[in-house]
Amino acid sequence: MNVQKWTAASLVAALAVLGLASEARAQGEQVWYEVDIVQVKPDRLDDFSELYQDEINPALQRAGVPWRSAWVTGAFGSLYERTFVHPLDGFFTLDAGGPMARGFRSTRQLDRVLERLRDYTDARQSYAVLYRGDLSVESDDVSGLPIARVTNLEIAPGQTPAFEAFLRNNLDNFRQAGVIFGIYHRQFGPGPVVWQIVENLRNYDELSRGGILRAFGDADAARALDELSGVVVSVERTVLEYDASLSYRGAGLTQ
Repeated sequence: MNVQKWTAASLVAALAVLGLASEARAQGEQVWYEVDIVQVKPDRLDDFSELYQDEINPALQRAGVPWRSAWVTGAFGSLYERTFVHPLDGFFTLDAGGPMARGFRSTRQLDRVLERLRDYTDARQSYAVLYRGDLSVESDDVSGLPIARVTNLEIAPGQTPAFEAFLRNNLDNFRQAGVIFGIYHRQFGPGPVVWQIVENLRNYDELSRGGILRAFGDADAARALDELSGVVVSVERTVLEYDASLSYRGAGLTQ
């Protein structure tokens, strides 16, 4: 997901990370994100939003989480689903309860907020997603675009090297065609391990131009599909819209 530039996750959703992710990758560091997908009770949506704005986001900021982006399901999907993405400094931070435990001044205050959160939601799924900048095509031109198309790909057992090779061998084709996207590997959480392709869009009309395989044109698209035959098991696409009211960002971060 261009999460750093407020792309989702999906991710996740997640969600291609440009600024800090590029710097971390240059230093040989892995860039991980936590992606939370929440099903909000329809009659408690206002209460849920107020809880995040007044309690949860301030607590995460106190805990040192530099930014968090929020996304609503777009034109296709559950109207009451919300997706949240924030950086994960390291899995060791979870041994102490994670940022939520650090952000509240007392266990009693944390328990009170968690109880309210349970009252307002039907379900919550959490994922750990690894950004693969070496397989992504980055550009500052996607900064601030409000819509994210997230394509989840399930790869056949043993075919992950073939999928990575397809992306790596065609990076120049994508760049020359101006196709910008981030690649994410959703490795922990419910459901199968999936790869995610996240593209930033200016508007819904850009959905009609197709996914990243448009870089090959009509002549070579069939060849690209043949190359992926037997590699990709399933495809799922979702569309997310950035929600500024439930997001926050820290210094040095741009939407």
